[in-house]
Order: sequence, then C-alpha cells, then structure tokens
Amino acid sequence: MNGSKHDRGRRPEPTTVRFAFTPAAAYVRAARLVAADVAAHAGVATGLLDEVRQAVGEACTRAVLRHRDRGLLDLVRVEFSIGDRFVAKITDNAQDLRARSGDRVGAGAVGGDARANDHDALEEDTLSEEITLIVLGGLVEDLVVTGPTADGGTTVRMSWPLPGSGSAADH
Repeated sequence: MNGSKHDRGRRPEPTTVRFAFTPAAAYVRAARLVAADVAAHAGVATGLLDEVRQAVGEACTRAVLRHRDRGLLDLVRVEFSIGDRFVAKITDNAQDLRARSGDRVGAGAVGGDARANDHDALEEDTLSEEITLIVLGGLVEDLVVTGPTADGGTTVRMSWPLPGSGSAADH
C-alpha cells in the first residue's frame, strides 16, 4: 500500500497526441476543442483551460492564414505532449513570405500597381502575424516560435504547468 502512495505523485511516461487538419478556418474550432479536452485530461488547472483553448485557436488560425496566403494545401500539424508540462505545438508549412518577397513581387508583375499591391499585402500579412504573436505572448508565458526552417514552415510551441510539476507557481 505504501508503494502505491508514492507512485501517485509520479507522472507516467510522456504521452503525445498528434493530428493534422486541412488549412481551413472551419477546423480551427475542432483543434481548440481537442486542445481543451486533452489539457483537461492532462490535469491543466481549470482556470487555464480557456487560455489553452484560445492560444491554440490563435496559433492554428495563424497557421491556416499562412497556408492560405501562400496557396498551400498541406496539412497544419498539431501535437500535444503531456509530461512535466502540457505542451502544444502547431506547425505550418509556409515559408517566410519576407524571405521570398523579391521573387513574388517581381515575378509576373505587370505595371507598378501590381508591385505596390503585392508590397501592401506583404506588409499587411507581416503585421497580422506580428499581432497574432503579440496576442499569444499575452496569453502564454512559455511561448517559443521557431522557423521558418530550410524546408519552410514555423512551429509555435506553448506550454502550461501541470499539478505536481513544480512550475505551477510560475504561472
């Protein structure tokens, strides 16, 4: 009996839930619901579940928009890991538009208006992504955005404390 008492405080091996969805706004809601459900089962504090839901929704919306703006049909990848913390990773396949802006603006541009419109769209996309990242930064204390990688794409990684992880006071 004593042995089982001590085992209760230990976390089982890390668990991972992965799925991918077509880059369409209609599926972002499903990703939010799955995030909240997995977080609740992981033991994330009830008061943080809305934060998890909203943050995952923002990150998924960002990924969907990055795919849409670049004409990609590749799936948006989502991964939830349960270990010492609850970790959510949302990965898109869109290369950084700024890195390729010279190619996009110059290619096929007929006349000065098309070039100006491409530049305006690029600035608007960049501003929209920056605002989303600011919102995420306000929602999540542990936020890391990596990429784009050589193959393209970025990953938004967020995490929340779990009971007994020793980091619950950090939040």
